[in-house]
Amino acid sequence: MRKFLTALLASIAAVSMLTGCANTPAAAPPQGSSSSASAGGSTTTGGNISHSAGFTLTKDVEFVVPYSAGGGSDINARAMAQIMKTQKLVDKNILIINKPGGTGAVGNSYTFSKKGDAHTLMTWVSGQQAATVVNKADVMLKDLTPIATLAVDSFLILVKADSEFKTFDDLVKAAKENPDKVTIGGAGATQEDYLIHHLINKHAGAKLKYVTFNSGGEALTGLIGGHIDVMSSNPNEVIAQIEAGQLRALAATSEERLSSPLEQVPSFKDLGYPGIQLTQFRAVAGPPGMPPEAVKHWEGVFKQIHESKEWQDNYIKKYNLKSEYKNAEESKKYFEEALNKYLDIHKEMAPRN
Repeated sequence: MRKFLTALLASIAAVSMLTGCANTPAAAPPQGSSSSASAGGSTTTGGNISHSAGFTLTKDVEFVVPYSAGGGSDINARAMAQIMKTQKLVDKNILIINKPGGTGAVGNSYTFSKKGDAHTLMTWVSGQQAATVVNKADVMLKDLTPIATLAVDSFLILVKADSEFKTFDDLVKAAKENPDKVTIGGAGATQEDYLIHHLINKHAGAKLKYVTFNSGGEALTGLIGGHIDVMSSNPNEVIAQIEAGQLRALAATSEERLSSPLEQVPSFKDLGYPGIQLTQFRAVAGPPGMPPEAVKHWEGVFKQIHESKEWQDNYIKKYNLKSEYKNAEESKKYFEEALNKYLDIHKEMAPRN
């Protein structure tokens, strides 16, 4: 653990040198496969094809998702690709390429291999970039090109609908009285669900036992199957199960209460635990060395997506995210700030592991 902490602290020090997760999506393709959204059109203004001076797309675009099909980043990418099509923002196909593995490392490496390619994009989220440092991955933020940030996501604390835990306080009480008997599942020590487990234990005095699964999807199956007691997840990944009466949300890590149909779910701030707060940006990055004119082009595309009614209604409101746009330069700084926050939590946990 001393070696881990030393490496982690060294990684944090390196942060200052950095340079840079549709309507309801169609059936997701098998992992490692791709699907496309044809985006055609011919005009250049007012919600149509965006051309930056000196730049034009010359081939189909690969939109890399470094996680499994059907997860939060996959839903996010498909939503953006669908709007590029319906709003005629690009005149080439957008190919969704799922590259799961290594907490984003496989997709990161694939995108890194496309150096200078203006036709490759990748979803980029908070935990994905923190994992690159904690895992000492080959590809980090400094190796990629920030393009835009479009939203901020939160996490729900979830139990089965018939769980004995009716409130978050019920959960905490049981976890205090039965140390390491109440289980919380997730996808591993570099993921947000592990950070949330730590924050709950720290700020609520609980003694939850963390159970590792291969993915968030497996953890969800484990919760529904009664193999664990609780888990955390983005609203977009579990809203269907909540509405179907399979799951209940006990609390949200958002700064404020979420909107319908989750308006009855208290935030941790409401419950008197302001320290249990964690959000996740949803952004887009490109390969290293992406030409400046291409970055400008994609900034324009994603700004139009962000401003569209389709995005606000069918993604932001539908999945209970906070709408927030930042351009490439603003995103670069934002990513670094978020990375520091995540690594601070990892540093807190290190001596205990």
